Amino acid sequence: SSGINAEWPLRPGDNFVFKIVPMLNPDGVIVGNYRSSLAARDLNRNYKNPIKDAYPSIWSVKAMIRRMLTEREVVLYCDLHGHSRKMNVFMYGCENKEPSLRLQERVFPNMMSRNTSKFKYSSCRFKVKKKKVPTATLR
Repeated sequence: SSGINAEWPLRPGDNFVFKIVPMLNPDGVIVGNYRSSLAARDLNRNYKNPIKDAYPSIWSVKAMIRRMLTEREVVLYCDLHGHSRKMNVFMYGCENKEPSLRLQERVFPNMMSRNTSKFKYSSCRFKVKKKKVPTATLR
């Protein structure tokens, strides 16, 4: 038989675990905040050392990732959210200084742009500005 399961070397269910967090700040969004929680805390700038009581959603996601790292390698962490001035789908990524790994973080965005016209690789940024250091981009 030439069935997909018989010949396909990678079966996503056997090799990959997807953890999807639909929204980190539902309490803020409900009152019109894009980046802030209901307590007016900027969730995009507090990934480095989140205080559990002040940033419970960020703290919980990081705890989940730490637990996963004890069981398997985390290949990709992708933080998707809207932008106040950009009208398409894009990603901010890490800037890898190691020449042999420089393109590694660009593979997934490139694949996305090849699979949907809504995703614009040309809008992606991989150079980390100082103000982005405490964001999920580097964590």
